[in-house]
Amino acid sequence: MRKFVVVASFLALLTGVLAACDVGSSGGGSSSGGSTLSLGGSSFTGATSVTITAGQAVTFDDSSGGTHDLVTGTSGQFTAATGAPAEFSTKDGLDLSAGDKKTVTFKNAGTYQITCTIHPSMQATITVTAASGSGY
Repeated sequence: MRKFVVVASFLALLTGVLAACDVGSSGGGSSSGGSTLSLGGSSFTGATSVTITAGQAVTFDDSSGGTHDLVTGTSGQFTAATGAPAEFSTKDGLDLSAGDKKTVTFKNAGTYQITCTIHPSMQATITVTAASGSGY
């Protein structure tokens, strides 16, 4: 019985530590390995290139920006990209308005060029590496 109490106490402590670290969150926080791309009025601000592992997410933070329509492609032109998330797989893309934060999970390894159809000079690159042990 004493071993059960010790194991149960350890598991409760471990659960609390993992929750505090936000492990397994899909919100794109640094603990889950996700990344954030910030958008301004007519450009990406800060990093324009991120690397994540397949299954992780990128948060598109337009909290200080304007209106954007993000798609796969370059120079404001939609180009279909095999393996891209559904949010980017049509010419309608991912719509963002000032104040929006949208998180997109990238399930497939690859390099994805992201552009804004409204602001053609907006360019970002998302590199998704294969998850370890995934067999890719």
